[in-house]
Amino acid sequence: MTDDGRDSIDFDSVITIDVNEAKRITDAVLNDAERTNNDSVFLKGYYYRTLLDVNSGLTDRVIIDSKRALDYSALLHENYYKHKLYTVLGKFYVQQNDFTKALNYYLKAKDYFEAEADLKNLAVCYNGLGILYFEMGDFQNCIANFNKTFDIYNKTGNTRGKGIFYANMGNVYNIQNDYSKAKTYQYKALSTFSSLKDTVSTVSCMINISNIDSNLKNFDSSFQMLNNALKLAEQINNERLKERILFNIALIYDGKKDFVNARKYLEQDLELSRSINYASGELDVTQKLSEIAKKEGNLKEYAELTQSFYKLKDSIYGSEVKQKIEELKWANEFEKSELEKNLLRSKYEVEKERGNYLTVSIVLTAIASILGLGFIWLLYRNNKKNLQISNFENDKLHQKVVREHINLEREQAENEILKLKSSKQEVELESKNREITSMSIQLIAKNKLMSEISDALDNSKKSKSNIEADLKSILFQNQNQEKDWEQFKEIFVKIHPRFFDKIALNYPQLSATDIRICAYIRIRMSPNAVAGLLNISLQSLHTSRYRIRKKLNLEADQNLDDFIISIDDI
Repeated sequence: MTDDGRDSIDFDSVITIDVNEAKRITDAVLNDAERTNNDSVFLKGYYYRTLLDVNSGLTDRVIIDSKRALDYSALLHENYYKHKLYTVLGKFYVQQNDFTKALNYYLKAKDYFEAEADLKNLAVCYNGLGILYFEMGDFQNCIANFNKTFDIYNKTGNTRGKGIFYANMGNVYNIQNDYSKAKTYQYKALSTFSSLKDTVSTVSCMINISNIDSNLKNFDSSFQMLNNALKLAEQINNERLKERILFNIALIYDGKKDFVNARKYLEQDLELSRSINYASGELDVTQKLSEIAKKEGNLKEYAELTQSFYKLKDSIYGSEVKQKIEELKWANEFEKSELEKNLLRSKYEVEKERGNYLTVSIVLTAIASILGLGFIWLLYRNNKKNLQISNFENDKLHQKVVREHINLEREQAENEILKLKSSKQEVELESKNREITSMSIQLIAKNKLMSEISDALDNSKKSKSNIEADLKSILFQNQNQEKDWEQFKEIFVKIHPRFFDKIALNYPQLSATDIRICAYIRIRMSPNAVAGLLNISLQSLHTSRYRIRKKLNLEADQNLDDFIISIDDI
């Protein structure tokens, strides 16, 4: 690292070209940091590992490593790496679908790099914002930010940056079903990355082109492109790319209803995902295998795979729950500390005020006593003793009044603090109770289905045909979305009794499906879960969310989830 905090290694480029080399550099830097106990080297090492984990999809260490890197940047008063980390965290929270946090990090980084006139990192910010808006379905802002990256790449002569722009624009047009423009941009990107010998990006473009061909039902050309991509991925030994390719091949066979070959590639993908400890890939494969079993009418296997899917999902997201609990724990400790400090500050202010009262009282009493004594000495010498006793009693009475006044104010201050603390705890408790009940709604349907399937399978007295008939009946009943919706709505109204009335009154432009999506958002249901309940793809859900934003006239910086949750406060 140079004196101004800039890195002598272009690690951002290394990680996109050769992941194994990036891992080697990261391990070497962290080992060097341990050996020398050098804070600057620790900062660089934890930045490398945070970026490596985000790019590799290994999210378990991201929060810990980024926190360590940010702590070192604060210790060293080093702003450059802090804002580089902000761009990485922006990308991480986009992957987590936490768009509000992602936007916050990207905008902070953008403002800093704009002030520093750092065009290279500014382009990273604009590219990240473009991907963020793409995931939100806001294609106008998405394209605007991608165009800003192209202006910078064109100005600085960054050929690889132009390739990234072409690939991103190809993805935008693909999602908008403009396949002609999508292929044009993807082939431009492919040509650019091939000329740079950037195999990782080349393979990614080939996967994108195969997806476009698959959408156009050009399965032969799609297969050919993926097979060529698989050969390149094996040459550079990139396991994550191989996993993507195997899954995409399986999707094409699934689309052709060739379930035998679809299973073959999904099983290869499952084995690979487990070998590289890629839980998200294993989860996607398990879900797809359960869908194929259902299509084939193999209900027993479908039930087993569905159960495996939920167990795996619980194990994956269990770590996220623990992380949230830890964050809440530290937040509560911080708030408790702040409350105690405020209480001590209030006591100090009361004691200080009391001291002021006593000082003023003593001074005024002394002055009054001196004047009184002088006056008494001149006019009433004979009654001197009686008057002194009278002044002494008056002084004691005055001090008693002051003390009572101070005690009253102190008690009022302490009571107010306790009242605020009690009110805050009640609000937090109510919020937690609502969240717990909301999570229960999501579990009711799953547990009911699993119980019914288990009962049907465990009934040994029935024949195989009767068991299959029972399973089909159970699945048919559970696929009745309107019935499920009415059951869900009945429970939902008990938790949020005024939600549907308010949203219908204030936003009559929303359709019944829009309101249903809003209800799922209100209980903080994940996008994947919502898409599953509605029996639509995740991309279709993003499109629906985008239309809801338009109907609600939300600004670009307004978060849809936060807005829906705030409807109860209207």
